[in-house]
Amino acid sequence: MVLDKFAQVAKEAEEKLGLPPLSRLAESLEKLPDERQLKLIKEVLVIAERVSQSAPELDKVISLIHELNSVPAEKLSQLEKLLKRIEKIMKAAPEELVSFLTSLKGE
Repeated sequence: MVLDKFAQVAKEAEEKLGLPPLSRLAESLEKLPDERQLKLIKEVLVIAERVSQSAPELDKVISLIHELNSVPAEKLSQLEKLLKRIEKIMKAAPEELVSFLTSLKGE
């Protein structure tokens, strides 16, 4: 009986105020994401923000990949050997030299 009166008052309020039916409101609320889904959405947005901050660097990587695709295989083999030598030198280099070289990168 009380529920019937409440339903009648709600229906009258819906009609007077132009509100959608309560059943549609309940359906809309059911479609809202739960806590787990909201956390996943947040994680995706945080990752997307990090990626957007490094987009210029990603462009450089993509252009480097395009360049490497145009290089013949035997030259890539030589380039690999050269990069391995450079890596050995960098590992053995004094820290002051490495910091100096990285400071030149900004200029």
